Amino acid sequence: MRLYELENSKELVTKITVLSDQLKNDIQKGLISPNFTVDMLLDYFRKYNVVLDKKDLYNMILTYPLKNVISNIQGDKVVFKGMPQQPAVPDAPPPEQSKDIVSKMAHKAAGK
Repeated sequence: MRLYELENSKELVTKITVLSDQLKNDIQKGLISPNFTVDMLLDYFRKYNVVLDKKDLYNMILTYPLKNVISNIQGDKVVFKGMPQQPAVPDAPPPEQSKDIVSKMAHKAAGK
């Protein structure tokens, strides 16, 4: 499906609006996980006979109604508005610092 087809189909726009509201409710109920992927979102729409491709989805999140539900797509992850962000994974310390930490731990363990 192309975006110009979407603009010409009031029925499809209505379906996507309803699905966007349903998606928002599912997020609030905790039925949608923070690890939701683009493919999972496309499957969610397909389940209700709304077939989109990734390119259309990327364009549609910039406009109403999906703009009110999805804040961004990062890589393959969909970031929903109002959903708590996943904590950032701390970076590993540099190799020199890692060796120093291991050395100190070994020294403490040997002293016991």
